[in-house]
Amino acid sequence: MSVKKTWPLLAATLFTASVVLSGCGGNNGNSNGTEASGSPSVEASKEANPSPSASESAAAEEKPATIEFWHAYGEGEEKVLLEEVLPKFKELHPNITVNATRMPTENLDQQVLTAVAGGAAPDLMRMDNTWVSRMAKEGALQTVDSFPGFDEIKERSFDGPLSTNLYNGKYYGVPLDTNTKIAIYNKELLAEAGATEPPQTIDELVTLARNLKAKGKYYGITIGGPDAWNMPPFFWTLGGSITDDNYTTASGYLNGEASVKALETIISWNDEGLLAPPILGGQPGTWEGLRGEEGSPASYMMINDGPWFFSILGDAVKDTMIPAKMPNGPDGSSHSVIGGQDLVIFNGAKQPEAAWTFSQFLLSDEIQVLMAVKTGAIPVIKTAANAEELKSVYYLDEFVAEMDTAYARTPSANWNQISDVFGKAFESALRKEATAQEALDKAAKEIDALLQ
Repeated sequence: MSVKKTWPLLAATLFTASVVLSGCGGNNGNSNGTEASGSPSVEASKEANPSPSASESAAAEEKPATIEFWHAYGEGEEKVLLEEVLPKFKELHPNITVNATRMPTENLDQQVLTAVAGGAAPDLMRMDNTWVSRMAKEGALQTVDSFPGFDEIKERSFDGPLSTNLYNGKYYGVPLDTNTKIAIYNKELLAEAGATEPPQTIDELVTLARNLKAKGKYYGITIGGPDAWNMPPFFWTLGGSITDDNYTTASGYLNGEASVKALETIISWNDEGLLAPPILGGQPGTWEGLRGEEGSPASYMMINDGPWFFSILGDAVKDTMIPAKMPNGPDGSSHSVIGGQDLVIFNGAKQPEAAWTFSQFLLSDEIQVLMAVKTGAIPVIKTAANAEELKSVYYLDEFVAEMDTAYARTPSANWNQISDVFGKAFESALRKEATAQEALDKAAKEIDALLQ
């Protein structure tokens, strides 16, 4: 996890109902764009036999190809893919067939590596963005920098999701859908704390949390755990960092003065009783505490979560919960975490050019917006994320706004181990098994080795 301040930044644990997120986040958003999905509008011709457009001619000249495409979309997302996205692609590219296979999510990364070793990998895959560096290191993926149109995709994409495809100076994929986490407030408890609007700064948030604590039985701040998905939005916003901007070292950054101070601040909140129980695995859970369990009133004023909260709960929370950007830290901004999925083309792909053509189609404004509206996936294309069609989704603007300053998790082939080291360090400090400095010194040394 890196705080690359020049690159704003689990994904994704799959939510079976409608969202797939890995290791943290989920899949949500909405978006529409002004550009079509790669299909040019053809002016009505006054001639009896109008000549085809250049794009039509190119499509007609495409060699017949069948793409094997693996994904882990949820059931609802797959329905949109099969019934709406693929037919649109077929209209534009009649010579290209896409065989889309929904993969089981359990141990999927290992299944992919096994397929690669056995020469049975697909042409194209929608892959959790934390896997790309590892797959690149294993030699499983093609670089995409030299494909036609890559520079345009790079220019149009949010920096954070794009950066998850970078390994050793080369891009091994392109972002497909993204997510981040924002603050979600219980409107009633926010008022109980003495506010009608969400706090703009961390200091204001802490003041409200103290107001609630004075009333008893309430918690003002909820962090879902000490892990590398739930903790970074607070740690980064308070000024902490994990590595240098080039993701080469943790020493001097993760255990630097600003990072130690950030962790000590979070520990002080916990000691003061401002943090809800989930920080160390206590109950009720984040959603239950925010909304109240059956027979019990809500006790958490604020949680930090992704767009799946709203897409799954729907109208049940529209009038009771307030979505808001994370409150700003010392640098005048907030820094949440990036989740999501990338598109990668495998080495040994039988149809790499056709796979790239399909990738470009999926990154058109039209399809980015369609998937956003129908599935809640936040677009990775900036124009699509700000499309007018998405303005009707009341919670989406806050997530899109958060993307501008959010950070990607450290793009490293050893991300899983880095994540484990991070979580253990923060938990040990919160449990007073080590001081913040001791915990981060140890973690920095271990992560340095993993970054090599």
